[in-house]
Amino acid sequence: MKKKLVGLLLIIFFSCGCTSIESQSYEDIIDSTLSNTIRTTNITRAGYKYYLPQGMRLIEYEGSNEIISHNNDTYYLYVDYVSYYNKVVEEYEEKTDVVYSKALKNGDSFGYIEIKNTSNDKYFIEIMYNYAKIEVIVDEEEANVAIAYATSILSSIQYQDTVLEGLMGDDALSANEVEHNIFESADTESEYLEIVEEYGTYEEESDSTVDPDFIRR
Repeated sequence: MKKKLVGLLLIIFFSCGCTSIESQSYEDIIDSTLSNTIRTTNITRAGYKYYLPQGMRLIEYEGSNEIISHNNDTYYLYVDYVSYYNKVVEEYEEKTDVVYSKALKNGDSFGYIEIKNTSNDKYFIEIMYNYAKIEVIVDEEEANVAIAYATSILSSIQYQDTVLEGLMGDDALSANEVEHNIFESADTESEYLEIVEEYGTYEEESDSTVDPDFIRR
């Protein structure tokens, strides 16, 4: 019952509250999402789980990399459970040469958000929080909704320490540690665009809504 209630609240927030979201500042959206103490999950992986809001669609999953779509926008999620397990802490220095830059902090959780202009006059949004990162390119008018979705996913991630202890000897885990650095922001959107080129963009279908009680393993 609790999962269904939280799922319903998120549906109302993202579908009926779009006008309210669009009128808010980036900071207000981030603060309200990260300070939400009600947490539920509907996606389970080896070592972590998270909540995928209704209206979003999981396209690809490989290791700790996930491709998610919403309204033809493609979100790239990477979960760095190696850094989480090792309790790595990095300071973020806010920038003045981008559209928006802010260090994120809520209790022991930390991260950053950067928004940059792309070569085709869109916004490249990069959010790192809770030892995970989401990147997405959207039209400027879609930035508020994208930030709300991304911060909702990132703040919902729950790590499973017992499972991670067993994974620490896995070769794939060591490889992920070398290939990704979530604490460094991208100089350009080039890496993200390579992902979009590989996986394409996705048009939402009428029945693509994710059931909040459906567990993917």
